[in-house]
Amino acid sequence: MMLTRPLPDFPDVFPDHRDAHRLYVLPDRVALALDADGLPRFTLLRRTADDGTSQDGGLLQAFLALDHAGLDALALEPSLAGHALEPAPVVQAEARLVLRGVSGDLVQAAGQWQPVAVGSVDALSLTHHLGPDDTRIVTALVREAGTGGPEPVELELRLRVPGLRPGLPWVVTTTGTTLHDQLRALLPADGPASAQDLDRAFLSLPAGLLRWQPLLDDAVPADTEALALQAARSARQSLFRRVGEGFEWHPGVPLTDTADGLSWRLDLPLPDTVERRLRWSLSEAHRQWAGHAQAFPVVMPFRPMQRVTVHVLCALPLHPRGLAQLDVELRYRGPSGAWVHRTFRFDAHTGLHALSVVGPAFGAGLELSYRTLAVVARDGQLPLTLSSPHFVPVQGLQLVIGEAEAGVRPAPVAADPSLWAHAVAVRLVVTPASGPTRSIELNPQTPDAWVCLTGDERLTPVTAQAMARAGDGAEQPCWSGTLPTEGLRLNGWALEPTAPETVDLRLAEPLAGATALVAVELLASDTVPADGASGTLLTLEAGQARRWSYWRRSLLQPRSYAWRLHWVGRDPATGATRPLRVGPWRVDQTPELLVEQVPT
Repeated sequence: MMLTRPLPDFPDVFPDHRDAHRLYVLPDRVALALDADGLPRFTLLRRTADDGTSQDGGLLQAFLALDHAGLDALALEPSLAGHALEPAPVVQAEARLVLRGVSGDLVQAAGQWQPVAVGSVDALSLTHHLGPDDTRIVTALVREAGTGGPEPVELELRLRVPGLRPGLPWVVTTTGTTLHDQLRALLPADGPASAQDLDRAFLSLPAGLLRWQPLLDDAVPADTEALALQAARSARQSLFRRVGEGFEWHPGVPLTDTADGLSWRLDLPLPDTVERRLRWSLSEAHRQWAGHAQAFPVVMPFRPMQRVTVHVLCALPLHPRGLAQLDVELRYRGPSGAWVHRTFRFDAHTGLHALSVVGPAFGAGLELSYRTLAVVARDGQLPLTLSSPHFVPVQGLQLVIGEAEAGVRPAPVAADPSLWAHAVAVRLVVTPASGPTRSIELNPQTPDAWVCLTGDERLTPVTAQAMARAGDGAEQPCWSGTLPTEGLRLNGWALEPTAPETVDLRLAEPLAGATALVAVELLASDTVPADGASGTLLTLEAGQARRWSYWRRSLLQPRSYAWRLHWVGRDPATGATRPLRVGPWRVDQTPELLVEQVPT
């Protein structure tokens, strides 16, 4: 996980919040993935009318690769020598079609944002259904020169990377009931408030309602607007709870009318995201692959006694360990009037089939229908075969097979390699609203699996919880929620703490009188450090509390630290100081450390 504050000279490079020598680099471009034969893993199917104009509908399928070409150049930077560079993990992605002006900066038209499946740190899978706006944009690809010529058409990607926003060393104090009443008047009354609503509400609070107190004597002064925004973002974690995409007041928060009844710290890091936008030229792909029937097929209208092409597309992900195979049987009447049957097979390498037929002389059009046969792989068991017994009529000459048509909803589940730096295995429990609960285990040898929902299971939301397991058997939740339609990828940053642990240190009065100096040396460790290890040295005085912060490497790691004493004693008789002594290392887990005696 990273802080949302890049390095001063490198706007695309972010340091890790625990290790400043670990750097994450944002992707700088996107490219079309090719198969083993060098052909594009891409299909843009569009529909046309008799006059050649585009009609609404169609489908864009693409497998894209994020390019981190900047990593090689950054590795040669002298100022970054000794740093570990790695691609930043993308947790959410969206895409839309965009028609740009000749200059390339002006957006003339844009379609709706649609979700993109994130396969790994460098792979994206896109199934984009074309709406009316998309259809008008795609028309610009094939516009004749006399009508203005082709214009730049792009696929714009919006990527979100997890991060942390640094906190401010302040505490906010307010009257709970007054804050509650003021926010209730400022926030929407018809549903949960968005993050932007909360920011605006805190900025609109009456002067003096929020009172600020610095945690450090030498804290850098901050303006009230920055403090109010930080208070709003901290309140999302402590005073509010998430409901869908919004927030509502947490019913478990106690309110009081006392002047100091409600306070919370602003110095802890807060979850945030870094957004990166990339562009991929659909126009350039059209110039390169326009003659390839699999890349840019066109659905022509039906004409009696003329040859037409029927396109069958699979909009479902196929994998040997998931939805392993999908057969689509087409039925239509031939020239003699007899039924003709053709079966097409989809697998992990084939996503489009085309059938060329001669339309009948009479009737409303080609009498076309289909049925499916899906083969679902199951670990340690025979494959499950799902077939539709009846033929379903097809409207038009384009057939897109989705989960409703196939009767199965495949969802990939994968563990990012970064997860194994913290855990030895992950147990995923999938609980459909109807149907049996399933337990799936992922480990470094088998880091991915498939959940294929069938029957009524696929019609209702499916909840899932992932538990990461340490080597000693301890488990820690690393993800829970509704299983995403496009699949689930578990990342190692989910097991990294978002806030440091703290230890409060105090020196007992009797020991303070018997010593001239007492200091505690601390470092984060769950074992006794080796000889030569050194940590942070804090001097203790009677009546003065000191606080030390440390980061755990993982939530699976115990909250433990090592410490040892450095002290200068006094002679009980004369009060003269004795030589400096250093005690042995000890391992502790308590958040409060009272030093009462020196080692004997």
